[in-house]
Amino acid sequence: MTLITRLTRLVKADLHGILDNLEEPQEVVKQAVRDMEEDIATHERRLEELHAVLQRLDREAQETTTAMQEIEPQIDLCFAAKNEPLARNLLRKRLEMARRAKAIARAQDEVRAQSDELATRIATHKAQLASVVQKLRVYEETRPRQPWASSLCTPFQDGSAITDDEVEVAFLEEQRRRRGAGPGAS
Repeated sequence: MTLITRLTRLVKADLHGILDNLEEPQEVVKQAVRDMEEDIATHERRLEELHAVLQRLDREAQETTTAMQEIEPQIDLCFAAKNEPLARNLLRKRLEMARRAKAIARAQDEVRAQSDELATRIATHKAQLASVVQKLRVYEETRPRQPWASSLCTPFQDGSAITDDEVEVAFLEEQRRRRGAGPGAS
């Protein structure tokens, strides 16, 4: 059983090696760049969402503070009128608003921390992306241009494709050469 396992591992390793050699490193890096750009865009959308949440929380905090300030004169009026039940209700309302203000402040702190951490991550990813793109450019500029290394589906690296006229001229020249060197020629 151990021998079969080792042979299986060896065959898999060889297959992976062959596949790695078939892949063009330039194309693999380009795909990695596209993946990194997509990841950065996703993080930037999430950062925008966090900013929107933070703005909403800021509005809620302001509204709560304003409501708490508006309730103070009402409480003063209740105590001046010696209306204790109404004063108790307003005090309960003020306590609820204070508790809500604390919850909003905690939520703001959490969102700010998430936003800062995400902004740092985005900056790091952008720096890594810039480094990879720079290395890819250097690779593309310095690698040898060999026509046999280009893909069969794309024209050669210098951008010149074989035209129909060039094929026709080559065909006529080959046809003439073959007539001259045909069976009757010496």
